[in-house]
Amino acid sequence: MELADQRVLVTGASRGIGAALSDALEAEGAVVLRVATREQPPVLGCDVSDPGQVARLCERTGPVDVLINNAGVIHEPAPLLEIPLAEWRRLFDTNVLGMVAVLQAYLPAMNERRSGVVLNLSSTWGRVAVPHQSPYCATKFAVEALSSALAQETVPGVVVVAVNPGVVATDMLATCFEGATGAATPPEECAAAFVRMLGRLDLSWNGRSVDVDGF
Repeated sequence: MELADQRVLVTGASRGIGAALSDALEAEGAVVLRVATREQPPVLGCDVSDPGQVARLCERTGPVDVLINNAGVIHEPAPLLEIPLAEWRRLFDTNVLGMVAVLQAYLPAMNERRSGVVLNLSSTWGRVAVPHQSPYCATKFAVEALSSALAQETVPGVVVVAVNPGVVATDMLATCFEGATGAATPPEECAAAFVRMLGRLDLSWNGRSVDVDGF
């Protein structure tokens, strides 16, 4: 896949993986549309958990060639029985339903022109669950499932991939491990591997679940 001049939309682009990935994609010549909850140029403001905001964002940006659903939230570690339902809803509203809203806004144009790439950010915890992170694990298992289902629904020419970025030194990781992120991969290294992965992507990848740290 050639990234030069491709229009790429990245959600959750104000920090962490999203910010580093946006920088790396721009360095490859892509036209990157950075999206985060708060607008601060060059970042476009959109809370993906609000379908109305997502619809307005799509009207504002128009179609894209590559859609990277990176926006996500996590919670303080706690046993399932102690996590309020409101916290479960907060995670699902962003990590799952927010992703669905973005897909429903941008995928029709890809299907119409029979061309496009959708990368949905998953997690190791979307494949193997761990204690005290049940809501987050549940949302990432959902990302894996919806990506697989969507890949079977899209028209030929559109590629949908679930992507596990690995253990990356971000604020979210610090939330899980009380700030201990020293052994984790820096976001910039993850972004570089992400770009290498995109360079190998082709139509045969549709429906795959990929680990970024393998590239």
